[in-house]
Amino acid sequence: MTSSALADLDRDFLAARNGDRAAFGRLVAATQRMVASIALAVSADVHESEDIAQDVFVLAWQRLRDMRGPASLLPWLRHVTRHRAIDRIRAARYRERTQVEWGDRAADVADDAAGVTERLSAEQDAALLARAIDEITADSREVLLLYYREGESGRRVATLLGISEAAVRKRLQRARESLRSETHRLLGDAAQRTAPGPAFTLLVGAALLQPTAPSAAAGSAGGGVGALAAAWKWLAGPFGGLALSIGLVVAAVWWEMRGHVSRLVDARDRRAMRDNGVVYAALMATYMVLLWHASRALWSRTALLLAAAGFSAAIIALAWRRARLLANRAVRNQAGGPRDDT
Repeated sequence: MTSSALADLDRDFLAARNGDRAAFGRLVAATQRMVASIALAVSADVHESEDIAQDVFVLAWQRLRDMRGPASLLPWLRHVTRHRAIDRIRAARYRERTQVEWGDRAADVADDAAGVTERLSAEQDAALLARAIDEITADSREVLLLYYREGESGRRVATLLGISEAAVRKRLQRARESLRSETHRLLGDAAQRTAPGPAFTLLVGAALLQPTAPSAAAGSAGGGVGALAAAWKWLAGPFGGLALSIGLVVAAVWWEMRGHVSRLVDARDRRAMRDNGVVYAALMATYMVLLWHASRALWSRTALLLAAAGFSAAIIALAWRRARLLANRAVRNQAGGPRDDT
């Protein structure tokens, strides 16, 4: 991908983030072969890879404002596509696939010879790709598929996948060594024929046209109804779910602290327990917000583990402090200390 093409991506990204659907369509057209190839490398299913790619682009349209800038688009697409493809495989692991015998299709030829021929060719390509992908090492699949779908341009593959051209050449060589020469040639042709084209771009555009907000007609029915609909949409959306989760956590902490405070005698211990509860509630609410943000920003597993370890250490420290306060109360009771109800 040339510097000019990268500049076009940057410009279209900024325009799309401001709601320009045409600009987003250009982003889809520029990256759809990469996304579909990554999905195909994982799923080994052409039709499944296109479904995954469409889902990824719809999600990308919804998450553009959450991305830091144009430079984060390609890494985001690669990361989400791989995870979506893996999730699809897990979901379909126990689903029985229907195997169609070639002989069963012979009766259809008289009805629609051209259509059947085209369909058989597409299925042959899909079967060839599935067999070839199984023979290639995992780290070479994306490179090989994208290499043929991007006009055998190693530089463009390197840019799209975020690796060096030397790495592209090395992985291509490994892939070629894993395949017989005839299979390799056929795979290149099949990869080109099954690459998503303008029809796929239009399909994504059609998916984006589905209404995601209350229509103007509904809003004109009355300000109260429109406000109610907006409130319901907010409550049913991610922000509403986050707010509800935080509310439940804070309520649970309040209920726990209420029981602890009622058991304490000394006024200082009560005040310390209340302070502990406030910090505990704030910490849990912050943790909920962090998890929500991490799910949208697609944090790495290491970052999530480090954050969880930090919050766990703080929660343990607060729990230890509460235990000490309750232990002090028991010691005072045994010593027959004065009761202070202030």
